[in-house]
Amino acid sequence: MVEKSLREHKHGSRQAILEAALRLAAERGYVGTTMALVRRETGLPPSSLYWHFSNKDELLAEALEHGHRRFYRLVPRWKPASPGVDLREALLTRLRRTTSATLDARADWWRMGLMLALESGPTVGDGPRERFLRIRVRTLSDFEQWWSAATGLPPAHSRVLARLTLAAHDGLFIHVQADDYADLDQLRQRLADGLVAIVDRLRDHDPAIAPEEADLPLTSAEEPTSSREKLLAAALKVAAESGYEGASISRICAAAKLPASSVYWHFENKDDLFSAAVDDSYRDWNRTQPSWQPPAEACDCTTELPRMLTPLLASLHQLPPFLRIGLMLVLPKRSEPLPGRDRFLDVRRRTRDEFAGWFRGALAEEGPEHADGMAALLLVIVDGLLFAEALDSADMPPATTSDLLARLVTATPFHAQVSH
Repeated sequence: MVEKSLREHKHGSRQAILEAALRLAAERGYVGTTMALVRRETGLPPSSLYWHFSNKDELLAEALEHGHRRFYRLVPRWKPASPGVDLREALLTRLRRTTSATLDARADWWRMGLMLALESGPTVGDGPRERFLRIRVRTLSDFEQWWSAATGLPPAHSRVLARLTLAAHDGLFIHVQADDYADLDQLRQRLADGLVAIVDRLRDHDPAIAPEEADLPLTSAEEPTSSREKLLAAALKVAAESGYEGASISRICAAAKLPASSVYWHFENKDDLFSAAVDDSYRDWNRTQPSWQPPAEACDCTTELPRMLTPLLASLHQLPPFLRIGLMLVLPKRSEPLPGRDRFLDVRRRTRDEFAGWFRGALAEEGPEHADGMAALLLVIVDGLLFAEALDSADMPPATTSDLLARLVTATPFHAQVSH
């Protein structure tokens, strides 16, 4: 009886530790989550933590796996589709099912994994990231088998659709955390319309033969010279390695080789420094992109939009710092948003409005609501492709992806097809 009671106690404490670690990692990321914080969260003595887990890396890897198992007890994996199904309806049903749990704690493992994609320095252990990557490999395989069974397309094309489907899931997850300007189910429906349009494109076109664009400058190559510029560059570098929580003033100043007093000469505090870093990085990135000024008259989106998208997608290979840092500010699950978050969301709104303005000019016959929906979907997919680049070593070249993405975003909504 004593042995049974001891086993139950050990199991219960292990569950409590995993739940606490998952909550903390969703709030603070890898670097900001410590064994001491987990101990305080659970009220357990250190001996209990180290009885179950030898170190933080092992604990967070197990916590991520624990969250994933719980998620898929409620949200089943994609099983291969039955031949002859209504492709759009079958796809929409699955998209609704697998993105419906993004609003609560069931998705904390997902949040934690995406945060790991943004923290890449030596202080971040390998265990949780490797666990998350294994989950993504299985998920990609599920998506690929589903697309293969549903469409009969060859493996190379099913892999393309699987990658875009995974990117869409990550992008929708970010949308839920960051944006309030579009209805989630409307985005799911547009996504289903767009993926079906890509299937039609792939049936008569091999994306592997799409011509490549010349390499484009992605960021400014100028070295920082002033103390302000050095601090901004150091803040971006340190945060990319250790996340927002790990980017202390002392570490930033050490990376910039400047005294701490120099920070307060230029910035009020750490939050002001990161807000300025987001703004400066965005301006630097924006100089490498074509202007999204609305065209003077309606144009052929099938050729013009891919031309606009290619440098945007190429820039994702270097994980633009303003996106990396901005998403670090958006993803943590806090009762009070991190300072600097609003500055990044303002950048996102401006970007979305530029996309929408371009669509309104390029597709003059479409109404503003349709243009806004296309802009929102484009932002969702770009967010998702950023994580594909950071985590999955996606090997689709920008010119190929831009052609397919243009068709996905501009696909005619199903309700409009029916009305015609």
